[in-house]
Amino acid sequence: MLDKQKPLAYELADTLNDQESLALYISFTQTYQEEFLKKTLLKVMSIPDNKIKRSRGALFTYLVTHHGKASRNPRN
Repeated sequence: MLDKQKPLAYELADTLNDQESLALYISFTQTYQEEFLKKTLLKVMSIPDNKIKRSRGALFTYLVTHHGKASRNPRN
């Protein structure tokens, strides 16, 4: 894992209060571009709590997996 990827994965887990999914966030950092992940994180965090159906982590995962195809990390 690149040095830059692990801190980003921890940032995602901490911000989303979803440390249980750290392995998933690590895989995201290996697959998707940092800019896309951070932009998606900002979008998820800007949504009011009462508009979140399951959890911010679940919403983030949905957005990344369904809208991230064009943002694949060119290293992989």
